[in-house]
Amino acid sequence: MSKTFTVEGDITAADTRTLMTTQGSVTAPSSVVPAGVTKIDKILYAVSTEALADGAQSFFLRLGGNAVRNGEQSIVLGAVGRIAVQAGSDAAPQLMSVQILEDVNIEVSPSDTLTIAVEGAGTDTGTAHAVITLIYA
Repeated sequence: MSKTFTVEGDITAADTRTLMTTQGSVTAPSSVVPAGVTKIDKILYAVSTEALADGAQSFFLRLGGNAVRNGEQSIVLGAVGRIAVQAGSDAAPQLMSVQILEDVNIEVSPSDTLTIAVEGAGTDTGTAHAVITLIYA
């Protein structure tokens, strides 16, 4: 049986590492890797921005902490862009449906702490929100 861990958070500035430390109504979920697991097998994620500023921004996930056996891992999540719309028009919505990365095989140490961060690089397009789910094996 697999075990999961989900975190989410707002990315409020470009080129800034933002720790994902909340889980909805849970303000401090435990980031300790569960006993009996040895790797992160899958990653589910979604990230989007409110697009209140013109620009282009790419997002990446940073998995680190003393739980990650081979050092911090950086994974591209996606990118967004925004150009001001013509007067009288509506801007297209900014959204990203859940994406799944299978067989990521990131080795972890059980009972050690994992650090999960998301960073938006490029030109700030407004506050972004990300949600990350790790599936352990």
